[in-house]
Amino acid sequence: MSERPALSPWSIASPLAGGALHAAGSGLFHTLLPLRLIENGYGADAVGLVVMAEGAGFLIGCIGSVRLIRSVGEVRAYAALSASSSVLVLALGAGPELAVMMAIQAVVGFANAGQSVVIESWLNAMVPNEGRGRALTLYVLVLGLFYGLGQLLARDIAPAGNAMLMITAAFYALALVPVTAIWVGEPQLHAPLGIDLLGAFRTSPLGALACLLTGLVSSTFSSIGPLYGLELGFSQDRIVILMAAVALGALFLQFPLGYLSDRLDRRGMMLWLALILAGVCGMFLLVDSNTPLWAFLILFSVFGGISEIFYPLGVAHANDRASSSQFVTLSSNLLLIWAFGGTIGPAIAATGVEHLGAHSFFWYGIGLSLTFASFALWRQFRQPIVGTRDEFVTYPQTSPAVYEWVPRKEIGSPAETDAPESSETSKP
Repeated sequence: MSERPALSPWSIASPLAGGALHAAGSGLFHTLLPLRLIENGYGADAVGLVVMAEGAGFLIGCIGSVRLIRSVGEVRAYAALSASSSVLVLALGAGPELAVMMAIQAVVGFANAGQSVVIESWLNAMVPNEGRGRALTLYVLVLGLFYGLGQLLARDIAPAGNAMLMITAAFYALALVPVTAIWVGEPQLHAPLGIDLLGAFRTSPLGALACLLTGLVSSTFSSIGPLYGLELGFSQDRIVILMAAVALGALFLQFPLGYLSDRLDRRGMMLWLALILAGVCGMFLLVDSNTPLWAFLILFSVFGGISEIFYPLGVAHANDRASSSQFVTLSSNLLLIWAFGGTIGPAIAATGVEHLGAHSFFWYGIGLSLTFASFALWRQFRQPIVGTRDEFVTYPQTSPAVYEWVPRKEIGSPAETDAPESSETSKP
C-alpha cells in the first residue's frame, strides 16, 4: 500500500465531497418519503415497512458489502453502488406495489452501507494518525450539515411528484464525481467484522442498550416526525424545517454533551438523559398546532440532540470496559445493534401511529426511555465506578469501517482493560 499523504484540507476533500453530496440527497429523500407515501394513499404502517426495509438492507450491507468491495475494488464498487441507488430511486416514480417498493429500499440501504465503507476506507488510507481526531470531527460535521441542508431543500418540492426522486438521484450520481477522482494507494480493507452481538451485551449491557435505544427512538422518528407534523395540520414547509431542526440539534448537541460525559460518570449521565428524553416526549403530548413555531423548533432540536447522544455515549461506555484490541469489533457490533433498532423501530412505532395517531410515538418514547433509565439505575447500584476511561468521540452512524480510523488511546495495562463488567473492579 502506498504511503499515506500528509493531512491537508485538499487531501481528504474528494471523499468528504462525495459523502456530503450523498448526505444531501439522503436528507431530502428521507424527509419527503413519508409525505410521498401518505399522499399516494398509503398509511402509516406502510411508511414503517418501507423504512424498515431500508434499515434491513443497511444492516446487511454493513456485514456483507466488504466482500463485494474486495472483489472489484473500492472505486468500481462505489460507482456500481451509487449508480444503483440513483436508478432505484428513480424507479419509485413508477408507483410500484408496496412489496416492490420495500425491495427497492432494501437494496438502496445495502448500497448506502457499502458507499460508507468505501468513503471511510479511503479516509483511513489518507489520514495520518496525528490528524485522525480532526478528520473525524470534520467528517461528522460535513455529513450532518449536508444532511440538514438536503432537508431544507425539500421545502418547496412536491412529495408526490417526480422532482424529489430526480433531485435525489442527481445527488447520488454527483457523489460519483469526487470519489472517482481520488488517487491514493488502495486502502487495505480489513476482514469482515466478526458478529458477536451477545458479546457486546456481555461487555457492556448498558452501552449496548444505549445504542439500541437510539435506533428505536431517534432513527425511528425520522419517519414518524413528518407524520406527526401532518397530524397537527402543519404545512410541508414547517414540517421540513422542524425535521431539519432535529438533525441539526443532534449534530451540535453531541459535542457539549460529549465533553460533559468525559467529566462525569457516563452511566449516571445516561440515566439523567433518559429521564430528560422521557420529559421531552411528554412535552410533545402537551403542545398543539397553536404552539409558536419557536417553541417547536426548540422542542424538536432538543429531542434530536438528546435521543441521538445515546449512541456515541453507549459506544464510549462500552469501550471504557474493553481493551484497545477489542475496540473495532466491539464498536462495529454496537453499530449493528443500533441498525437493528433502526430497522424494527419504524415498523413497531408506525403500527401504533396507524391505530392511535402520531402522538402515540411519544408514549412509545416515554416507555423506552423510562425502561432504559430503570436499567441504568440498577447498573449504578450493582457496579462501582472504578478505572480509567477513554475520551468521548462523536461517531457517524454510517458503517463499521469508520472505527478503523477513530483515534484511540491505550487504556493502561491488560489487567485494567480486560476486566469483565461482572467483576467488582470493572470500569464504568
